[in-house]
Amino acid sequence: MTDQKNGFCFPHVVRKTTDKGLGVFAVEAIKQGSIVWRHVPGQYTVYDEKTFKAVIEKMAHADVVYELTHVFGLKDMPGCLIRVFDDGVLINHSSDANLATNNTAALGTSLDVTSIHYIQNVTKALLDDRYALIATRDIEIGEEFSNDYVADAVDPPFYHSLYEHYGVSEDYRDRC
Repeated sequence: MTDQKNGFCFPHVVRKTTDKGLGVFAVEAIKQGSIVWRHVPGQYTVYDEKTFKAVIEKMAHADVVYELTHVFGLKDMPGCLIRVFDDGVLINHSSDANLATNNTAALGTSLDVTSIHYIQNVTKALLDDRYALIATRDIEIGEEFSNDYVADAVDPPFYHSLYEHYGVSEDYRDRC
């Protein structure tokens, strides 16, 4: 069960990794198929292009780089960037990940990208366990949680132009 301040369903610890900065590690063994992390209210924000640009234009360059490397888009939610604020943001990428998006659960409805309520609808849809991260195999005590971002991430075109505009060179996929 999660608390309202953190989406992790199991005890975890954040600590430095040897090559990726901070990471999140299991404190207890976790069985394959278990929900490990999910979105919780107040611990994430969904941005459209206009809102995201307004937020980063007020930031120092280093803060913009941090934001750009800590947001993601999803193929089911075109035109949006999602920013997680709990320890889930520290789950590192791996092409041999032990977590994956729970795409087995059916999305209840299709999101209308033309709706004036699209961002609110995306924000609500993320609470569905379809967007939770599940263990793809048994996870041992002390093992770092990882996710293959490339499998589900589809960043909107404006994200790529901002990445270039701010000269961001970090690419999470290069550090698998």
